[in-house]
Amino acid sequence: MQTAFDAFADTFPFDQIRSGRSKLRWNDASFKPYPADTSVALAGLLERFERDQQPAAISFRQLVPWLKVGERASHYLHPYPAKLLPHIAHFFLSNRVLVGANECVLDPFAGSGTVALETILSGRTALYADANPLGRLITAVKTRSIDPTSLAAACAEVRERFRRSRVRKLPDVVNLAKWFDPRVTSELVRLRAAIGALEDETLRDFMRVTFSAVTRRASNSDPRFSVPVRYRNGERRNDQSAADLFDVQLEANIARIAALGQVDSLGAAIPAGVDARHLTTAFGERLPDHSVGMIISSPPYASAQKYVRAASLSLGWLDLVPSNGLRPLEDQTIGREHYTKASWENIGSTGIDHADTLIATIAKENQSRAKIVGTYLIEMRAALAEAVRVLRPGGCFVLVIGDNTVCGRRFASSEYLRLMLEGMGMTTILSLVDRIPSRGLMTRRNKTAGIIAAESVILLRKDA
Repeated sequence: MQTAFDAFADTFPFDQIRSGRSKLRWNDASFKPYPADTSVALAGLLERFERDQQPAAISFRQLVPWLKVGERASHYLHPYPAKLLPHIAHFFLSNRVLVGANECVLDPFAGSGTVALETILSGRTALYADANPLGRLITAVKTRSIDPTSLAAACAEVRERFRRSRVRKLPDVVNLAKWFDPRVTSELVRLRAAIGALEDETLRDFMRVTFSAVTRRASNSDPRFSVPVRYRNGERRNDQSAADLFDVQLEANIARIAALGQVDSLGAAIPAGVDARHLTTAFGERLPDHSVGMIISSPPYASAQKYVRAASLSLGWLDLVPSNGLRPLEDQTIGREHYTKASWENIGSTGIDHADTLIATIAKENQSRAKIVGTYLIEMRAALAEAVRVLRPGGCFVLVIGDNTVCGRRFASSEYLRLMLEGMGMTTILSLVDRIPSRGLMTRRNKTAGIIAAESVILLRKDA
């Protein structure tokens, strides 16, 4: 019996994609990724801030109305929690006032590569770093154009290997039996083996990212939550087979990657390490001083997202991190939640007096939360210092960050990080506030936390 996946390679319009005649649609801006210059709008905002010295409430969707919400090139290749709104990066890249056409743009907290993709669509070179290997893999794939003919051959090969596969070896996925029914696991194991047999790394990684996006949809976890959470009693997941889900995801992802091939002057994306506190070149050497023209980044929020837990199923299925490696990976990330009780009293100074005072007050009520946010600021200071080091004099840093509520008190991350940067030789030249209608941050973590409903976008310039 032929499944939808078995028939896919025979019916997908690869020739139409190659010739630009495919009926599969993506945002038309993909064909001309940067159709307008934002210099005038930027100048108006800069002038207003210089005069008033007050943050302006704006909507980046309205600032770049030609960028519609929805498909745009490969942005939606794979789901990822708390993704940056592409409009923000697009606005600051749509001019040559802040950064030259031939300069590098860095995101030291790349996530799944929103800034990196917008950067290469602008024709510039993107540098990206992230602690999460899944985020780095997604970024690498979504910023790489792939020949449609080679992709068609890979689809046919995966299809045939899946049909013939009798692989039974289970992956090291945390709580595998809890999250996957045996029938689903069997199909995913065969798909995984078929993809892993591809010799070409670029094609294999594309298929792996597509497969990763399917594992969560095929699981017993509720898609309404960014982290794996079981369906409630009486609720069930979609009963489509894993192969059929892969078919649907593959068709969509091929169209998304094809959009990159429509761009005449696509830039390149280059990894810059796994730790924002130690940026490196592709060869593992320290990233040179003053080598970056601009930085655009949305750092992790203090205890606002369980990034490693959200990616845990994919990390196991892709052999990126074994189940017993999830906690060590979390320990390497900034903004993590878990610390030993013995370490709660040992926080240290953040270097910001009113932040230290607030943390001391929080510690009287909840030492664990005080440890989380205090360590977050200390580690963010190291990451920001590294970013400033690689930024050229006169270069700009676009910081996108929201404020938390910790034990009923506002934790002003935006103010704290701004003060840190200003203490490192940066000058704030613009401050904006954009509401968050839906970006994966509207999740109340526990009774001591609150919803993040808006984020600050702060533009700072490095003193010459």
